[in-house]
Amino acid sequence: MSDDIVDFNWKEPVLCAEGTELFPRDTLDRARYASFLHNYLAINAIDGGYVLNLNAKWGSGKTYFINRWIESIKDTHPVVYIDAWKQDYSDDPMLTVISSLINALSEQLPPENKAVVNIAKKSARFIKAAAPALLKGLVKKATGLNLDDVSIEDEDKISSENKSDGKGSSDIFGESGAEIAQCLVKDHNDKLQSVEYLRNEIKELITAVIAHKQGALKVPAFIFIDELDRCRPSYAVEMLEVVKHFFELDNIAFIVATDTEQLQHAVKAVYGEGFDAQTYLGRFFRRRYSLTELSRYEFVSRIAESKVTYNPKWKEYVPSLAELDDFTNVVSIVADRFRLSLRETEQLTDKFLAVLSNTAKTLNPYLLLILFVLRDKHYYLYADWLDTTSTNYTHFDNLIDRIGYKIDSFFVLYGANGDFFARENENSNCARFSSRLAMILSDMNKFCVDDRKEIFESLSYDYQITTNHTEKIFLLYKIGLIKLSANKIDYKNWVELAVSFDQ
Repeated sequence: MSDDIVDFNWKEPVLCAEGTELFPRDTLDRARYASFLHNYLAINAIDGGYVLNLNAKWGSGKTYFINRWIESIKDTHPVVYIDAWKQDYSDDPMLTVISSLINALSEQLPPENKAVVNIAKKSARFIKAAAPALLKGLVKKATGLNLDDVSIEDEDKISSENKSDGKGSSDIFGESGAEIAQCLVKDHNDKLQSVEYLRNEIKELITAVIAHKQGALKVPAFIFIDELDRCRPSYAVEMLEVVKHFFELDNIAFIVATDTEQLQHAVKAVYGEGFDAQTYLGRFFRRRYSLTELSRYEFVSRIAESKVTYNPKWKEYVPSLAELDDFTNVVSIVADRFRLSLRETEQLTDKFLAVLSNTAKTLNPYLLLILFVLRDKHYYLYADWLDTTSTNYTHFDNLIDRIGYKIDSFFVLYGANGDFFARENENSNCARFSSRLAMILSDMNKFCVDDRKEIFESLSYDYQITTNHTEKIFLLYKIGLIKLSANKIDYKNWVELAVSFDQ
């Protein structure tokens, strides 16, 4: 492998000086994507710079990806990170980009460095000239008029008030018109000069940073802009304009990380719903690179690792949550069956956790998760389950058909130690069976009543007389469901309490 080709290794976590974890290990093999992009940009940003759109949907680990990338190259390249959303309060994206670049690069040099001294002395007046928000102040200083206070009504009022002395509004505004025009022209020229100056200063700063590190750093510089899709639509569009038209420079690679679909909505908010946002955004980026989406299992697994404190009492559920991976499986299976987005999957996980931390009763995790989804997306079916005492599978099948897409079965495994769980297992001693959605709703309608003695005795009798092994296991599963302490009122209360969280 050439010395210029990098191959990032993110298999181990990154620890800070105190020993705490700064970045977890890369469980999604994202390092190979970062290596590929880095090597590509290191070559293609030399001549004319490069603006890349890193496209990743919400929940795909975009921010982890770019921050781990930064951590991997901070000792070999000048690096700047800009969180666009944190600076969304600014009225001027150009100032955001300029100040972020100058501050980040200057921090990598000693205060007495010549490049830092020069830009500290000169940049303030150029930044001021580059800021369009200050134009009104310049006009007021030159003419005494506050443009915010001038309107058509004001002009009519001035005209009426001054008819008696023969001095109309045209005379009053005419006196300042030449000065306003001169001020506007001067401001425009100053702005162009300022931008060109600052472009050169930024290039000088990058050169100075590389020289200061005595060969440890090399071009190109990598500028990461994150969270742009969360900004105000007008601000997001203006920042893209700034990057494309003013800072596409030799030896600078801009990586603009966005959920590009959401960014297209922002563009349409500015230019209209019928506007071709995809083609428009294509003007700003040389290429777009999309990170693969996480599976729902991978996504829930990351939440479970960081947020979930396992409770041994969950073993008593049916199916059992005997391990943390069981928690991940039941949530991701339900999310898969109902085709939830990652954001909806996160909300489902949060509501599920809220209930588990608020009850000592035993429950059916599949049912609770299904009820959450039905309450949010198919309320008619949720309300029917609460109101009906039907135990007819066909009754629920007819209602489920209205959902409009096929819902696969929910699988359960029976282990050698006699427990039921929703986790893949290579043990050949584990028997696997599945329940359709209609079957779960129908059975739990029957099993969630307060008096279950007669049903329990009937199932126990069937178990005793049945010789079919598979049928025996299925009957054992139903007996386990009957023994759960939660009833229909409990499930209703849990769902209604948990869905009260704002989405």
